[in-house]
Amino acid sequence: MYWHLWFRIDPDRERSRRAIITILIGTILSVIVARTITFIAPFRLRPIYDPTLAHPLYSIPLTANFENWSAFPSDTAAYFFALAFGLAYLLRRLAIPIVLYTAGWVCLPRMYLGLHYASDIVVGIAIGIAMVWVSLRSDLLQLIVARRFLAAMETRPQWFYAIAILVSFEMATVFSELRSAGRAVLHVALVGLHLGSVHSGPSRPIDEWGGLLATAGFLVIAAYVVSILYRKLHGVRIPLRRLEADRNELSDFSRLWHDGCSER
Repeated sequence: MYWHLWFRIDPDRERSRRAIITILIGTILSVIVARTITFIAPFRLRPIYDPTLAHPLYSIPLTANFENWSAFPSDTAAYFFALAFGLAYLLRRLAIPIVLYTAGWVCLPRMYLGLHYASDIVVGIAIGIAMVWVSLRSDLLQLIVARRFLAAMETRPQWFYAIAILVSFEMATVFSELRSAGRAVLHVALVGLHLGSVHSGPSRPIDEWGGLLATAGFLVIAAYVVSILYRKLHGVRIPLRRLEADRNELSDFSRLWHDGCSER
């Protein structure tokens, strides 16, 4: 849907694209805020693992293990409601269907399956909406950060759209591939530093987020190295071009001088 809005013919397309970039930034910030609260707040056991609560037999197999993950607040609700609020902001006529779909398809099943309490969902929704709303109200994101992204799209569209498609794929899969790569990077880093390895039992937040931080650090270093190499190569090409231009000018001058001498 966001790609449709991105390429939609709109008289104020630049403003819409700035809003889309800002919404996506606010969505990522909402996940970061939700997970930060999860680490700071007291641990809350998920309902499905509470032995004092009765649970029906589910026909849907639950393959994920969230026993070590605190239930409060729901980062899933924050993530999807941030995206939903962004769509409702861009498509105000469809605001009610978008909200109902997100609540009924994302949030209610997580309560039914015993992954969250209602308060976890409500606080997660509030975080997602608040972060996107604050991001849309931020002049820093709207006028500086988003415009730089649009400038990169104009100057280097091949890099911009390649990275944008990759980011949108990761967001569509809730960063599953990136989290798996992060766990692998963290495992290699721990083994290389002789600090052990990634926990092989039930999934832990430190493994997932530690892996993401390790991957982010690796990508930042790789991008920095690539930028240095690009600048050096670009800096070498400019003198070569200037040298070639000087040679051409010298050749033209020599030819003109030779023709003048011949006429004399």
